[in-house]
Amino acid sequence: MPKKINFDWSSLDRKQLINFFYNIYPEVTEKEISITQFHKLISKHVKMKLPVIIRKKWEKRSDINMVYVGGTYYRDLDKAHQKCIEIEIFYKFGETTLLLSKQGFRRICCLIADTILHEIIHMRQYRRRKFKILPDYASTAEKTSQRQEQEYLGHSDEIDAYSFNIACDLMSKFRNNQKQVINYLNKKRFQRRDWNNWKSYLLAFDKNHNHPIIKRLKQKIVKYLPNTILGKPYKSKDWINH
Repeated sequence: MPKKINFDWSSLDRKQLINFFYNIYPEVTEKEISITQFHKLISKHVKMKLPVIIRKKWEKRSDINMVYVGGTYYRDLDKAHQKCIEIEIFYKFGETTLLLSKQGFRRICCLIADTILHEIIHMRQYRRRKFKILPDYASTAEKTSQRQEQEYLGHSDEIDAYSFNIACDLMSKFRNNQKQVINYLNKKRFQRRDWNNWKSYLLAFDKNHNHPIIKRLKQKIVKYLPNTILGKPYKSKDWINH
């Protein structure tokens, strides 16, 4: 029988996580390294601090020397006190090596930290409601692809988790200036290179700032802004530990 996991997730904060992951930058940056070796190093380092599952995945649409990060929370594993957070690291299909700058690797560290905090929010959501599943958001979009994206992004759990991620990203972008963050959220146009989860939501919902999902998301982001200073979604340990 697998050993039960007992870990204080509430002790983690965004800055601490990013800095911990970044500690191995001398081993993985400013030189060509095989994807196999990189994945082995980053997986071992993450697991030194966190009881998580690490998966290597391939993505045809990825750019060369770019690494993307995804995550999944498994409520059934959590209910059984097993490892329940999975971190998926995506590499470009067909490539065998990476050449990362320090800045590029720090971006990866931020993605891993944000993914972990995103899944911790899901963990808290399910634990506080005794692992029950909430109904999905029902999109009325005509195109199947947009309807599927809206139903995912419009779910209450995802609005909550992405709100914190977006709040952290924007507070970092604007150096903790909440007024500038709010002004940015009210912008109608963006530069092409200005890509983030907030813009992804707007595109999914036709750039309609009056859409109920966008309005809920914006309210949640603003509510989370003070928490980003602490780097934690919640100030209390309630529900985060069994």
